[in-house]
Amino acid sequence: MASALARPDITSPFGTYRAEGLVKFAWALADRHDLSATLRKMIRARVARVFAGPYDAVVEGLRFRLYPGANYDDRKMMAKGRLPEQAEHRLIAPLLRPGCVFVDVGANIGTYSLFAAACGAEVLAVEASPDTADKLAFNLAANDAAGVRLVRTAVGAEAGELSLWREPSNAGFATLVEDLTRGEWAGNWSAFRVPVRPLADVVTEAGLTGIDVLKIDVEGFEDRVLVPYLTTTSRSLWPRAILIETNCRPHWTEDCLSLLTHLGYEQAGETRDNILFSLKD
Repeated sequence: MASALARPDITSPFGTYRAEGLVKFAWALADRHDLSATLRKMIRARVARVFAGPYDAVVEGLRFRLYPGANYDDRKMMAKGRLPEQAEHRLIAPLLRPGCVFVDVGANIGTYSLFAAACGAEVLAVEASPDTADKLAFNLAANDAAGVRLVRTAVGAEAGELSLWREPSNAGFATLVEDLTRGEWAGNWSAFRVPVRPLADVVTEAGLTGIDVLKIDVEGFEDRVLVPYLTTTSRSLWPRAILIETNCRPHWTEDCLSLLTHLGYEQAGETRDNILFSLKD
């Protein structure tokens, strides 16, 4: 099997890599939360060395090529046989009607984008990490997701380049916030340069005239995506609903939650790591 740092296979057809019973058992064992965190981490490291992936799996009717040794979402799907963001999907599902517009900033391997597309939404998926974007592109093609457009860029206050930090055991947790790579999330991080564009530019280039649901999950950079967008665009381009990840909130430079309240958004739901805001009429 490929190592966690190997380039993803985006050419072999879906179904090439089958996950047999031992693979599923090993990852389920590595995800057992009745074990201590220390023991679980040790088991996960050993399982990742032997069963890094890729594996092709159908999860809740959606096709994914999984690399569980290299990404949290992949591990969860391999261990649980379900999408990892069930609580968040329940929050946004009533908002995802056919023809609506869903913008996914920090799309990772597509668990939100493909879920929204399956609900009939038109999806703009934005992903900064080249390898992760390659995996996402493969998953979109495997699902014939013609209603999803992929934009390969980071999003920030202004156009340019920034260093994207990545840790090999969780590629989906890549961050533009160097401080996040220390302390609680310390690990074997490395950085490389990626293009950065304001969200307003990405939305305009995509030809969108409105956004029904915006999801932002960019590991502590959420404020630098959202604040410039809301303060430089007309109200007609403001999302009707915003799902924002808050577990890296201590690394924000601006309190974008208070800005949302000031602009007329109200909290419509909350999970452990995310808050859903709805724009009042």
